[in-house]
Amino acid sequence: MPELPEVETVRYDLNKSLSGFQIKDISCNTTKILQPSLKEVIKHTKGLTISSFNRKAKLLIVELNKDWNFLIHLKMSGRLLIRDPGGVEDRWTRVIIALERKGIIKELRFADQRKFGYIKLIKKEELSDILSNYGPEPFADLSLQIFTKILKSSRRAIKKVLMDQVLISGIGNIYANDALFLAKIHPETSANYLNQNQIKNLFEAIEEVLKRGLKYRGASDNSYLDAFGKKGQYQEHFLVYGKNKENCPNCGSVIQKIVVGGRGTFYCPKCQLQERK
Repeated sequence: MPELPEVETVRYDLNKSLSGFQIKDISCNTTKILQPSLKEVIKHTKGLTISSFNRKAKLLIVELNKDWNFLIHLKMSGRLLIRDPGGVEDRWTRVIIALERKGIIKELRFADQRKFGYIKLIKKEELSDILSNYGPEPFADLSLQIFTKILKSSRRAIKKVLMDQVLISGIGNIYANDALFLAKIHPETSANYLNQNQIKNLFEAIEEVLKRGLKYRGASDNSYLDAFGKKGQYQEHFLVYGKNKENCPNCGSVIQKIVVGGRGTFYCPKCQLQERK
């Protein structure tokens, strides 16, 4: 699933390339992806202009110039692609939004192999309530003080806490794995067992791996592509994620894989000693 660096990369590309474009038409071949319905979406948005693309956690927010916003979640395999009409075909295209600005015509395509993602039309007044379900996120409103409070209030495994979007926004499996490795913390350690030095190191590690993810325009180890259909490069710089049975880049020990919270979890048994479950 695309995480903060991947979604932010797409947001940046879309905002730079499609802000100011007017919605001319919309087509959809997978009913559940476009909500509430194709008919309702066209009724309320045809002729409106895209003001900007914003983001909260893994959620994209398309600000329109009147009373409506689109909320877009890529889920496991969604892609948002900027294309020229009649150009390259994209597999698994579910929704096409035809756009125009000053005679320039573009398509914003939503492609999704697994069909878990969605484009949802909402009233602008609904947005604050929806966003209130997400926790603070790195580089925005997640301070070390707030981070400490979150961890000290939970006995769950630290990796589960990091990935809980209600508690902390934007961190998914890839960056949780690499941040815990960088901070030398075992992923099954109880969050409230960490001391203040470990919490500080982890806070800084999270920001560091997310910055790397942004620098390399996301990780394309699976289905992620940026808005121009290009792969990110962070997968070439993974620390431990996806490196089961490879050698640890720090000590040379063999990286191991376990399951935490239903997700594949990679760690070095020597660098990340398990202190307490």
